[in-house]
Amino acid sequence: MIIAWILSIIFSFSALIFYLERMNALELVHLNTQAQTQEHFIQAEQIILACQSDLLLGAHLDHPDCDFDSPEKHHWLISNLNKPQIEVLVFFDSELDAVTRLNWRQVFD
Repeated sequence: MIIAWILSIIFSFSALIFYLERMNALELVHLNTQAQTQEHFIQAEQIILACQSDLLLGAHLDHPDCDFDSPEKHHWLISNLNKPQIEVLVFFDSELDAVTRLNWRQVFD
């Protein structure tokens, strides 16, 4: 009886150790995925900022990484073409040569 009790405790501890190792591995995958996603969002934001500066310079038609659309006068909808895709709505004031960001969103397929 005592041997069965000791074996059950050993099996319980081994199951607990297995569970903790599995949770640790999942946490490492989670942290790595989160870091990669943050890097991709930073890169997408840098592309959008480059597109905004091209809009100021008037070279927005030559930018290969962005799509420009003008839904209204002085308003531009700028989106990057790679994933994650970010779309911003900006107001372009040609008198002051200033671009003001009005809104942004992440585009899902």
